[in-house]
Amino acid sequence: MRFYTPALIEMGQSDDDDVLDEQSRLWEEAAARYVAYLDTVRDRLPAGLKHLDENYYLHDAKVLSIGKRGGAFSLVLQLDAPPRSILVLAYDLLSAPAIEKNALPPKARMHGGPAAWLYNELERVEAGPGGWRESLLLSNGWEVRLHFRDVKVEEFDAVLPAHGDGHAPRAAFVA
Repeated sequence: MRFYTPALIEMGQSDDDDVLDEQSRLWEEAAARYVAYLDTVRDRLPAGLKHLDENYYLHDAKVLSIGKRGGAFSLVLQLDAPPRSILVLAYDLLSAPAIEKNALPPKARMHGGPAAWLYNELERVEAGPGGWRESLLLSNGWEVRLHFRDVKVEEFDAVLPAHGDGHAPRAAFVA
């Protein structure tokens, strides 16, 4: 991760108010730099990635499952924001995924329950086969790095784990 670095996240675990103030300042600078970068490539997002960017807030989503088969990589998420929909993200990979299981030091990891989606960064790849790179930082300390063409997004109403609002299940598909 180039902007939301594990070291910056670890700073946020401090008990020192001065360190936390500095972390907050650095975090805001990193966020501004990342948004500025993203704005330069947003018009080139493929359909699925554009739909994901425009319609979902993934921070704190529960990562219910991660899977890989051939050139596909899937994440099953339950969104944190109501109505707590289930999203299935199926990435069309251009190269093998990489998972760094110790991207965060133990004291910065959250334990118990499913891992949460903390932060992600997208990067346009101009060389070779092109496509996109995404780095996902999870609360269990993992950083998942993907190189892909596009992502297919499917949304479902949560039945189990339930979101409790009584809506009937629905599915939406975007390629």
